[in-house]
Amino acid sequence: MIKTFSLLAAAASILAGPAMGATATVDAYPAAFFASSQPSSAFDMIGRLPGFSFDGGDSEVRGFSGAAGNVLIDGKRPSSKQESLEAVLRRIPAGAVQRIELIRAGAAGIDMQGQALVANVVRLPIAQAQGRVEAGLETFRHGGAAPSLAVEYSRKSPDRLIELSASAAREVEDEAGEGPLLRFSSSSDLERAGRFDENQATDIVEAAAGYERPVGGGKFRGDLSVRRERTGADILETATFPEPARSVVAETEIVTEGEAVAQYDRALGSWRSELRGLHHQSRLRSRDVEVEDGETSVSSLRSIARESIVRGVMRREGPALGLDVGGEAALNVLDSASHLSENGVAIVLPSATVRVEERRAEAFATMTWRPSPTLALEVGSRFEVSELSHAGDAQLTKSFAYAKPNALVTWSPTARDRVRLELARRVGQLDFEDFVSSASLTSDTVTAGNPDLVPDRTWRAAFAWERQVGSAGSVVLTLRRDLIEDVVDRIPIAGAGFAFDAPGNIGKGRRTEFEINAKLPVDRLGVAGGLVRADVVWRRSRVTDPATGLARGISDEPAVEGAVSFSQDLPSWRARWGVEATIGETEYEFRFDEVERERIETRYDLFAEYRPSAAWRMRVKVENLGSGKAERRRERYQGLRGSAPLGRIEARSLDSGPSIGVTLERTLGG
Repeated sequence: MIKTFSLLAAAASILAGPAMGATATVDAYPAAFFASSQPSSAFDMIGRLPGFSFDGGDSEVRGFSGAAGNVLIDGKRPSSKQESLEAVLRRIPAGAVQRIELIRAGAAGIDMQGQALVANVVRLPIAQAQGRVEAGLETFRHGGAAPSLAVEYSRKSPDRLIELSASAAREVEDEAGEGPLLRFSSSSDLERAGRFDENQATDIVEAAAGYERPVGGGKFRGDLSVRRERTGADILETATFPEPARSVVAETEIVTEGEAVAQYDRALGSWRSELRGLHHQSRLRSRDVEVEDGETSVSSLRSIARESIVRGVMRREGPALGLDVGGEAALNVLDSASHLSENGVAIVLPSATVRVEERRAEAFATMTWRPSPTLALEVGSRFEVSELSHAGDAQLTKSFAYAKPNALVTWSPTARDRVRLELARRVGQLDFEDFVSSASLTSDTVTAGNPDLVPDRTWRAAFAWERQVGSAGSVVLTLRRDLIEDVVDRIPIAGAGFAFDAPGNIGKGRRTEFEINAKLPVDRLGVAGGLVRADVVWRRSRVTDPATGLARGISDEPAVEGAVSFSQDLPSWRARWGVEATIGETEYEFRFDEVERERIETRYDLFAEYRPSAAWRMRVKVENLGSGKAERRRERYQGLRGSAPLGRIEARSLDSGPSIGVTLERTLGG
């Protein structure tokens, strides 16, 4: 990694050239800027923005605040939470984009939602009808095929917009596969040897519709979407030592969800108002069955989740000062029941049947001040109150109230450099699934529900330096420091005759991250149309382990993650190709009686695209060229870690091998 960083820094020095006006809060990149890369959609264009890293948001976050990504469309955030931001951007043909604006904190009339940088896709104002059809097929060495088909259509007139999309696809889990499974005693003696073979795939069907039109002096938008996912996994574990044995597990999970969204924007004198409402409902059904040596174990989970949100914002902009005020109210409900049985005999689980209700309200205000073209200040705060109630196996009601202030300073000392300083308090969201017990027959673990959880709170300080490289490149270095209260990790839940692992608060923690985001054209190095890209995060966290009393990292946080890639545009050949290395990751999970390490080896992908005409594109990709493996090591103790001796060690290595895929795309209209 150090060598890679040095090469990137050297390339940045070689390629340094005139900037695109770093003192502005908004940089506009016309469609012609992206032409050499032959983009098909707005999503392809977003990937070429200097200094920008795409963030699709998190649809699992309850409410709108924090769920949105960092891309706007015609100055507005997409209204749907269920439909991914990437899918929305892929639905916008490149020919429909007039320009893309790179907007920094302090820009007038933009809902930044605490983000330092957002991109705004501005569509052509002309009337047009456009569409896209995409068909693909990916095959895997380990077995299985993943076909896909997507159809999209949009019709835009001067005052109305209709968008329709539908798709069906299969996604094969590329971290599954086959390989050895070994078990050792605490003294490293081989106790069991065998093989593990897993095939997992998810079938996804979804459809969405959107409609915009002027109403009452403002603009109304409505969105409807439905989605169904069915995941199936077949797992075979065979032992050859010390004696032959066989275990078969069949896992099935079906998720069905629907969403309706309405949004209305209107100018009211010197103010602009935005009102948004959403209702989302999802149903989950899962069932796992294991048969081993004539014995049968069954685990199941059923749940229904509902979310209803209303959000309103009033925004006023002046020459140097801007003000946003607003509020959001939400009701979230989860009804869930889990079951576990062995040979028809039920096993009692803590918090197996739960109803969770959350009533939450948030008020917020943000002020932006631009005292000069090179300096912008954004300060604000959110105040959140909520009541969380549990019914079922556990009866509990809790209330929370949190202030979340933030401040962001952006300074441009030169025409090519920008510096950002941020200080903010963040409050995590409790995962409703952490309140409900679940069992994994494959890993032979039970995770208990814990109704006593409280959200973690984090003070974050961040420093970022952005340097523009020529007219199309950039390097962004970011350093973050987090001080965390009530870290959510793992704790034991004990009762009469049982002890289970559960999510829980384990005290204070800290986290330091260093991130590099680089887009470096290498034309001046003799590679015309070449682009080197790096998005890498180095992370170190520390917390006190509740089982041992010793310092360790926070569970499920890899020390290094990211990717480095090279691509080359070949306009004269109507082609493009590239290679990407996804850096290997290692994660640890610390249960009360187990330490699990999961390691994914570095994976290499290769792609090539060809455009026989402006309307057609063919893409061929080969992924996991080096057959990077997914490894798991489990150190299982005879009781509480730190006081009980090590019982055994299990090691598993799965190889799914490479995959090859072909995609054919046809754009219509525009």
